[in-house]
Order: sequence, then C-alpha cells, then structure tokens
Amino acid sequence: MKHRRWMIAPAVVVAVGVIVAGVLLLPRSTPSVSIPGDPGGERVGEDAPNRATPAGDPGIPIGTAVGQRAPGFTLPDLEGASVSLSDFDGEVVLLDFWASWCAPCRVSMPSLERFRERYAARGMILVGVSLDYSEDDAIGYIESKGYAEMVALYGSFSQAHRVSQLYGAIGIPRTFLIDRQGVIRYAGHPARLTADLIESWL
Repeated sequence: MKHRRWMIAPAVVVAVGVIVAGVLLLPRSTPSVSIPGDPGGERVGEDAPNRATPAGDPGIPIGTAVGQRAPGFTLPDLEGASVSLSDFDGEVVLLDFWASWCAPCRVSMPSLERFRERYAARGMILVGVSLDYSEDDAIGYIESKGYAEMVALYGSFSQAHRVSQLYGAIGIPRTFLIDRQGVIRYAGHPARLTADLIESWL
C-alpha cells in the first residue's frame, strides 16, 4: 500500500503543476464593469431588434460576432432626434457602449476620440450608446470632456440597456467596428482595437 501511494504522488504533483501553469498562461482581462439590470421594459427604438442594416449582404447572418451583420437599432440622441444604425450605411461605424460612471470607459474614451479625429475625414463615425442612469449624466460628461462630435445616443437607461443586451454587451466598455456593408470587423474591449485594423476597413 505504501508503494502504491508513492507511485500516485508524482502524478498528482504533475497534474497540479499543469493546472497552475494553465492559469498563469491565461490572457489577462482588460478592466470592464458589469451593467446593472434593466429596470423597465421599454421597446428599443423603432426598429425590430433583429433588423440588419439594409446595406448588409442578406447571405451573412445577423449577430454580434466578427463577420456577422450588425443588428439594427434606433435610439434618440441627446437632443431627442431619432437615430438609426442604418443612417450610417456606407460609412465605417465605431460603436461603443459606455457610461460616465464606468471608470474603464473613462480611460478608453480618449483613445476612441483620437480614432474619430484621425479617421473622420475618411468616413468613420463614432457612435456612443450611453448606459448612464440619466440623460443629464451623459450630457454633462460629454460636454466636460469635449466629445461633442461623437454621435451620443440614450433615450432612457431602459432603452439603451436593451440595445446593449442586443449586442451582448454584458460589461462595458464594449466596442464594435462595423464596416461600410454593415459587417462587424471587431468586437471587444476598446483598448485592444488598433489603428491598423481600422485602416484596413476604411
């Protein structure tokens, strides 16, 4: 019995070592925060949740993964005008889900604004869906930081939250790069988005 235990011990040590090594080699996550639950049941704008942008190839499925057509939606901007994703057909859209209460969002927003400034003349639009608790919070943050050129959408927390659910944005910030045909070319944390990737779709 003692001999058998001695044979098992090295195998256990090796197994534990493999597990520890696997954990250490996992990529470190980029900071993000969870979005609180939807307090209401408002409809998401005027478009059906599964509606794709008209410019998209009907042979490409609608979804939120890279290579799929971005789901269509409509939300009011911060001045109350109705804005649809389909309004930007033929342009490259940098779609970001954010909130002023989200510390990682505040860190990543300047880089998104720099991308907007750099590529606006080449047809890229920055669209930000705010998940703030009030419109005043969103407006105050944008005005204080000078992000007036971003197409900022809100309507209400419930409406914005439903769009974030449509895009699977469980945590924020969450950014999508959508090409001129309405196909998603990047989905993830904005910190991992590169200029080279954006330029390849301009």
